[in-house]
Amino acid sequence: MNFNNYDLNDFLMDESFYNWVENPDCEEGIFWDSWLKDHPDKMADANQAKKLLKALSFKDKAFDKAEITDLWEKIKSESVDTSKTVRFRPWKYLKVAAVIAPFILAAVLFLFFREIPNEDQVVEQLIIEKNNPKGEKRTVYLSDGSKVKLNAESTIKYLKPFSENQRVVELEGEAFFEVTPEKSRPFIVKSGNIETRVLGTSFNIKAYSKDNNIKVAVKSGKVTVENKSKDFANKQNRSVVLSPSEMAIYSEESNNTIVSSFDPKEVFGWNEGTLYFNNASMGEFVEKLERWYGIDIIVKREMPIKKGIVGEFHNQTLEEILIGTRDVSEFDYEFKGGKLIIK
Repeated sequence: MNFNNYDLNDFLMDESFYNWVENPDCEEGIFWDSWLKDHPDKMADANQAKKLLKALSFKDKAFDKAEITDLWEKIKSESVDTSKTVRFRPWKYLKVAAVIAPFILAAVLFLFFREIPNEDQVVEQLIIEKNNPKGEKRTVYLSDGSKVKLNAESTIKYLKPFSENQRVVELEGEAFFEVTPEKSRPFIVKSGNIETRVLGTSFNIKAYSKDNNIKVAVKSGKVTVENKSKDFANKQNRSVVLSPSEMAIYSEESNNTIVSSFDPKEVFGWNEGTLYFNNASMGEFVEKLERWYGIDIIVKREMPIKKGIVGEFHNQTLEEILIGTRDVSEFDYEFKGGKLIIK
């Protein structure tokens, strides 16, 4: 027999395959173990057939052997020529069931949905935490289909699975979110005193603990940014709604939030693999390089640079960036002891 063209239905119809599923140590088991190793492209269909055959085992508590035999006799009477002797084989039940659904609908529903938990069953939730050190970025896929690009030196925490009425993520550092829309279950990001609430959109949040502010910038859709501080005095400005190309900047010093426009390259560039400097100070320049390349930088230069640092770099080495910016901004550098010294 040519087994090379076997598909899911062929496995279900094969008596030797069924015997192997029921008893892996039988004689047929030696053949099927060897054959599947030589035909890995058939493994998916074979595994699916095994699951179906095991689900229809006589050992299932839903039906005893007598009940299934009786059901089979009813099926035969409507679909098979009774003048011929037919030996009962449970795998053939599946093939006939494809055209005689009324007789087996109740059985199929029970077999495939009996594992649904009842309303009182408690679903265990796990606290998931993802940490990125300096020099590392990663993409985190959440259980609702949302995607989070986590920047270097950043941490997110969340429950898996999310609760039934909301999806909450805690962020320290920077991340770009692409949120799957769910009208009945809002997506909430907590960053210090700021709570960002959305239904489905893409946006960036920068909330490093060493910074004095938190920035929320919207790429698509709308988000609500709310100040949750108990000391917030001006209740009228506690919450702001942002549209695309708008950014909310929350100042911890003033405990106030303002809305402004922003440069997309400067805010979203890191997520797209671009290091972008727009008249950056030496402090801003050093901060980005340390996070991007995971290197410690010591600034020994006492005089401020004469011109702000400007440049746009795509997948370039640290030294290529230093060479491209040092002449205009008039600084020098050297690598010593695994660190970068700027002079």
